[in-house]
Amino acid sequence: METLFAAAAAIGVVLILLLGLRRAPVKSPSSDELAGLRAELRSLSERMAADAAGMSARLEGIDSRMVQTQATSTELAQGIFDSLGDVRRATQSVAEQAREFTSLQDLLKPPKARGGLGEALLEELLRQVLPPQAYEMQHRFETGTIVDAVVRAGGRLVCIDSKFPLANYRRMCDAHSDVERLDAERAFAADVDKHIKDVAGRYVVPDEGTFEFAVMYVPAEGVYAEILRLAHRKQPLFEIALAARIVPMSPLTLYGYLQTVLYGLRCLRIEEGARDILDFCGRLQNDVERFASEYETLGGHISRTQSKYEEGRRRLDRFRTKLERVADFEDEVDDDDRPPLEVVAD
Repeated sequence: METLFAAAAAIGVVLILLLGLRRAPVKSPSSDELAGLRAELRSLSERMAADAAGMSARLEGIDSRMVQTQATSTELAQGIFDSLGDVRRATQSVAEQAREFTSLQDLLKPPKARGGLGEALLEELLRQVLPPQAYEMQHRFETGTIVDAVVRAGGRLVCIDSKFPLANYRRMCDAHSDVERLDAERAFAADVDKHIKDVAGRYVVPDEGTFEFAVMYVPAEGVYAEILRLAHRKQPLFEIALAARIVPMSPLTLYGYLQTVLYGLRCLRIEEGARDILDFCGRLQNDVERFASEYETLGGHISRTQSKYEEGRRRLDRFRTKLERVADFEDEVDDDDRPPLEVVAD
């Protein structure tokens, strides 16, 4: 832009000079003045050509950036449209799943279907936490009573009942007024109280190896919260359950309890392993004591053998000493001391 301003200023100067020349009395310009003017005009035209080339290059760069920006904007708009299409399809899928869930909820309204679903969820929870030998589904007692699940811990059984009355709880959720909700709460509390007594009468059977308590499995955290909140005949439902030796548990609390049972089972396995190790150490101690006795006997034999060896060596030394004395005695005897030999005549 500065170059353009300079070129415009130069053109203005040339125009002013030309106008001045026209107004001034006509003089015949000299050859030097004409040559200088031509050189200045040539320089000015070259600068204008260079500025025009620069402007053309800048315009081409601006065009290319505009084309690139337009392409990027087109891609961005296409991505937004694709994302909107995905959101639309996801929304349709969620709506379809909601309709299917509503159908499933309608299907599970009968009590037997709800009980079957509760047993399935309970079995899946037990399968995920405990080893297969630590629990059993549909355990039958000698009286013919069948409990939904039992957990084996410490040689005894923890009974778990998964069936739960939910009709009046649904009335509580669907109530349109405080009066309807209060009536549904009373009915729900009465159902829970009756269910607690039924579980206590059926599944607390110490004569058949059960603990002195049983677990009442509540299928949802919201229902469990209502049990903690409500009371029956001015006595909290949770206290009624504990007094009857029934422990209400939601999925989360049951999961925590099963983790505790799993930890206990691991401790029992560690205890059994420690008992086996102690038995092995006892047997090893007996083996060590027996080996020590045999080793002492062997040491006695070796000691006696060594004493006999030392005694034999001393005897051998004495015998060797005697032999050396005999040899020394023979060396000391002189040949002159020997008796002369007799000459035998022919």
